[in-house]
Amino acid sequence: MAYPGGKGRAYQRLINLMPPHDVFIETHLGGGAVMLHKRRASRNVGVDADDAVIARWRARADPTVELFHGDAADYLTRYPPVPTALVFSDPPYWPGSRRRARCYSCDYTEDQHHRLLDVLKGLSCPVMVTGYASEEYDVALDGWHATEYPNCTQTGLVTEKAWTNFEPPVVLHDYDHLGMDFREREALRRRRKSHVKKLQRATAMERNAIFADLADAFPDELKLAARRFDR
Repeated sequence: MAYPGGKGRAYQRLINLMPPHDVFIETHLGGGAVMLHKRRASRNVGVDADDAVIARWRARADPTVELFHGDAADYLTRYPPVPTALVFSDPPYWPGSRRRARCYSCDYTEDQHHRLLDVLKGLSCPVMVTGYASEEYDVALDGWHATEYPNCTQTGLVTEKAWTNFEPPVVLHDYDHLGMDFREREALRRRRKSHVKKLQRATAMERNAIFADLADAFPDELKLAARRFDR
């Protein structure tokens, strides 16, 4: 589903910023490139004010995604996310940061942007917000970490920002898109497959010895990585 500001060319970079989470909430679902490509959480919620977007997603009949038709700030206020959730918010671009005045069926005023940011800042879980570089967002999200990434929109190649209320994580929810570009992602996939094949060829005793060595060398990272099996 093509959608203004869609992340069909940028979802890998964004997924690579996501820490482990039990619940995933995408507050401006649109075409849902991130939702469609990331590893699903135990619970997945898509929110959008555009009834046409919700209708298209309902036509997909995807039982793993709960849909909410309405305003993102209203949803987050009514249903505050648990601390183990991740909220991914990709609202309409800030009005003053874009070339076209009218891009969306359900656009945002500056007041709506500020209300959304106020709600997001009050959440007790990890939060990601994306959009064009914007002084207003930089000021409103002062103290948040900002990561620039390229995206291809209807106006061409642009640089966007992801603001997060957490530092870029070492342990990720999903490693399938690891890498800065296609070549690096493919090289990493080949190396990972090679490591797995070597372990598969080893005896059970040798494998367990390697796992014990890894646990001794990287205890904290191994514990965090193992959390994915609890979800």
